[in-house]
Amino acid sequence: MTEEKAPQNVPAQPVPGQPIEIVIEVSKEEDFKCFYAIGAIGVNNIYDFRISFYNDDPEFGQRNGVKKIQRKIGTEVILSPVAAKELARWIMQNVNDYESKFGEIKGQSPKGNSKGTSHNDTTVLDGYA
Repeated sequence: MTEEKAPQNVPAQPVPGQPIEIVIEVSKEEDFKCFYAIGAIGVNNIYDFRISFYNDDPEFGQRNGVKKIQRKIGTEVILSPVAAKELARWIMQNVNDYESKFGEIKGQSPKGNSKGTSHNDTTVLDGYA
């Protein structure tokens, strides 16, 4: 007669009413890239929030009183509504923590369309005038 042994790697069944310990291991994908952005534009719909992070490359000089800026999108992040709300909460918590340590963050956002800018936007941007 042989004795059956339970597999060693089977997790124990949780006890009802007892909290379950969750361990999250963080790692980076092989193709992970770091991108420094000076701003973000985005849209949302019933299904998701899309945030595109960009850098600006201003051209030197002016032509007919117009200064051109090439806005280059480096990456886009698509979030579920729940993840977008959690990101907003996390950002505000970290901004508040930062300001309590280093003082108020000063600066202005571009005036005008708060949903982002397009290639036809004529908004005056601080630092480019």
